[in-house]
Amino acid sequence: MARASISYLGIGILVFVTVVWGTTFPIVKSAVESLSPAALTATRFVVAALILSPWLRFANRQLWLEGGLLAVVLFISYITQIIGLTSISSSRAAFITGLNVILVPLMLPFLRQRVPFTAFVAGAIALFGIGLMSVQGLSLSFSIGDLWVLGCAISYALYIVMMDRVVKKYQPLPLAAVQVAVVAVLGLIWAAPEFATQFPSEKLLENWLPIVFLGVFATALTTLAQSFAQRLVPAFQTAVIYALEPVFAAIFSVWWLKDSFTTLGLVGAGCILIAMIVCQIDPNTAEKEAHVQERV
Repeated sequence: MARASISYLGIGILVFVTVVWGTTFPIVKSAVESLSPAALTATRFVVAALILSPWLRFANRQLWLEGGLLAVVLFISYITQIIGLTSISSSRAAFITGLNVILVPLMLPFLRQRVPFTAFVAGAIALFGIGLMSVQGLSLSFSIGDLWVLGCAISYALYIVMMDRVVKKYQPLPLAAVQVAVVAVLGLIWAAPEFATQFPSEKLLENWLPIVFLGVFATALTTLAQSFAQRLVPAFQTAVIYALEPVFAAIFSVWWLKDSFTTLGLVGAGCILIAMIVCQIDPNTAEKEAHVQERV
């Protein structure tokens, strides 16, 4: 009973993370109309790093090494997504990013981790649902923005897999603090040429509210939540839960950017919810329980 409760706690936290992330697509899409991707990434992570900085004193050398490597992969996923969002719609970006729901279970066997076939079934259902939700924003043509966001999907899938291995070794707060601190430094290096030539003070002031929201809630809080929740939820289930992100992205895009939300979108959202249920089914576990009952 306790184990099930903890699992539901982890799932609930990850769902909350997707709700917060769902707001970021329209917010980032609006912010990059006046701020460069480099400036937005650097400032949001500096805000997050300042919030979590008190817990850096608990980080040892090994945590800096493993957390720093996680941070590099996380940084790649952020910059590829934000650059892609400058040229493609938020719904299309959400669909391409959702490819990590398939990529994660494909990566796990290379790390000698068992993945039940239901994970692939759930991933396929979730990806189909994301496709239905994004069908109006999709076309057969591809642009450089699509490639950037595809890079985000691949790097974030790798991040989920790596986090699954690292998260059980360290406490959530120091692990989150190290990650956002390293990404903040990388972001400042990326934005340094722009800041050195012409610091966008006026644009930063105009976007202070999105920057604070992204830094506090969509970066510091979600990174901490991931560091805790992935201790309780396997990587392949985490990826399927993250497929809810386009659902909330679509909802907030309707409200913020006046996008449309169709019947297909509702069906797609339903598919993602079904996928979440399917990914909780592990036939191997059922077989083991059956064998235990037979022995008893």
